[in-house]
Amino acid sequence: MRNPGKAKKILLSGAVIGGIISLSISLLMDTMYGDSFQGTWRDAIAKDLNTFLSLGVSSKSIIVNIFFVFVLGLLTAFGAFLGFIFSFFLYKFFSFLTTKS
Repeated sequence: MRNPGKAKKILLSGAVIGGIISLSISLLMDTMYGDSFQGTWRDAIAKDLNTFLSLGVSSKSIIVNIFFVFVLGLLTAFGAFLGFIFSFFLYKFFSFLTTKS
């Protein structure tokens, strides 16, 4: 990597774009397919908390919202990681094309 400032900027922008795309896709899937899958992610989290921990929570509970934000954070972090890897491969590919031998 000849220019570390440029590489850092490209890799960081790839991670940010990957995280935003992952977050937007997961939220859009939750809103678009919530009825066909018999509930949203909040409903599934509430059901899991009621089943596994025997908590009497509804889908509008604050603990369900905390778990929902945690799950969205994990999905966003995974999308950012994939965006970072993808931008790294693109950067290396185009740096191989532009190197003078």
